Amino acid sequence: MKKAAARSVTAVRIVEAAIQLFSRRGYKGTSTREIAHLAGVNEATLFRYFSRKADLFWTATESRLNRLKLGRELQNGLATDVDPEIIVPMLVEFVVENMAQCPELMRLLYVAGFELPGAERMFREHLGPIFDSVNAYFGRCVARGAIGDLEPTFATLGLAGAVSAHRNLHQLFTGRDLPWDVQAVAPAYAQFWLNALRQPVPATREGGANEQVAGGNA
Repeated sequence: MKKAAARSVTAVRIVEAAIQLFSRRGYKGTSTREIAHLAGVNEATLFRYFSRKADLFWTATESRLNRLKLGRELQNGLATDVDPEIIVPMLVEFVVENMAQCPELMRLLYVAGFELPGAERMFREHLGPIFDSVNAYFGRCVARGAIGDLEPTFATLGLAGAVSAHRNLHQLFTGRDLPWDVQAVAPAYAQFWLNALRQPVPATREGGANEQVAGGNA
């Protein structure tokens, strides 16, 4: 039992070291030797736990993805079609809190998407159920007129993407990290998206032309 516990602690140290380095330097920019050094083990020990560098990367990424769970209240609200005035702030808070508490996750997802093949399977396995639940909710909101007539995936992906992109682009263009007080920023993001989702969809050019013709004939 002591040996098993020691192996478990060593594996956790290796995975945590991998998370730190992969999220900062990317997959190709990180060596197993550097991970082993940060974990306080030699490289041979690392390879006894993870035979390939890619295996270690996926284990590291999955360890963070496993923490990404919708709260029970939010799950119930989505399933029972609670009004967007309540659900959208809860969704925004979920995204902001996870970015604040686990900043490495978003960077690991970027690395997985850009540097390694096969990322789609892991994304679908861990993020698919969340996406499906939120996307179906927005689809039903559109159907009953609770939000504008828009493609549900726009609302689902746009909400998460805008929050993450704002922080990352702010750092890229200003060179400063965006202050990330959940209680301060979440309401602002939520109000922005509630306003956006409830805006009427502009008439198409063809529709506008027909209306003008109809008005002229009248």
